[in-house]
Amino acid sequence: MQAEQIQHIIYAGIVGDALGVPIEFQERDTYQVTAMSVGGYWDQPLGTWSDDSAMTLALMDNLTTDASYDELFDKFQAFVMWGDYMPAHHTFDVGKTCMHAIRNHFTNQVPAVASGDAADFANGNGALMRLAPLAIVLQTETNLTTRLKLYRDYTSMTHRHPRAILGSYLYLESLHAILNGATLKQSLALLAVKLPSALQAEPEVLAEWDYYTAYLSPDFAKTPRDQVKSTAYVVDTFAAALWCNLQTKTVADAILLAANLGGDTDTIASIAASWAACQRPDTVLAWQAQLREPTTLNALIAPFAAKFAID
Repeated sequence: MQAEQIQHIIYAGIVGDALGVPIEFQERDTYQVTAMSVGGYWDQPLGTWSDDSAMTLALMDNLTTDASYDELFDKFQAFVMWGDYMPAHHTFDVGKTCMHAIRNHFTNQVPAVASGDAADFANGNGALMRLAPLAIVLQTETNLTTRLKLYRDYTSMTHRHPRAILGSYLYLESLHAILNGATLKQSLALLAVKLPSALQAEPEVLAEWDYYTAYLSPDFAKTPRDQVKSTAYVVDTFAAALWCNLQTKTVADAILLAANLGGDTDTIASIAASWAACQRPDTVLAWQAQLREPTTLNALIAPFAAKFAID
């Protein structure tokens, strides 16, 4: 994958986030978004991204410099405390589970990959939202066990329940297949075939399989919109972002469909955008020009893309 294509994928996720921020928490079908807007619950200027993209940028920064898990937590803390990776250094919309993990690591001195909450009620989308860059980094990694280990580590930093971990496995392995030439539907079929056997070594994760089974079926694409949930629960977010991609043929359409589902619009639109852009990495979104602080973004995205580009 060329550096420009990597940049397009990363920017698409940020655009989805920024387009969803002003309408986050609104009820479905009480609004219709077709472009970047302002205001909303968080009352932010045009082109403002949220914690989703800030933590994604922190991860990218860490990966670019081959830094440690502890150093990534330093970046997460800087995001929360001082607004690093946010426009105008203004932090908002930080998830409770992510905050808990940061406190766990720094206050309780819990090791980085054990800092995430393992409780059933902590199955939010705060890990899934930031992990797309890992698929880019691991595009040429052929060892599934190696990929799963890294997915698990980076997920468990904030979300340690097996259901959240499985959500990351499914999402990132779909991206991995797509980046290596599969279609979206082919990637889902591959997941259903290869992951259950690989997860025999992780029975606690395999035990969560039934929560996602229906979404890997070809029939899921036929699901009516009113049956697609758009909450911050990791399973709902995974399903909603996937459904948006199964219904659309462009990155922009996937973003708009996701943003108009209501609920956790920024995260679902961001993940849907990343999924769509991996399928169409040559897409340049016009909305990208409306993102705040382009110089800041380029300073983080360009080095990452250059480092992990494949000639």
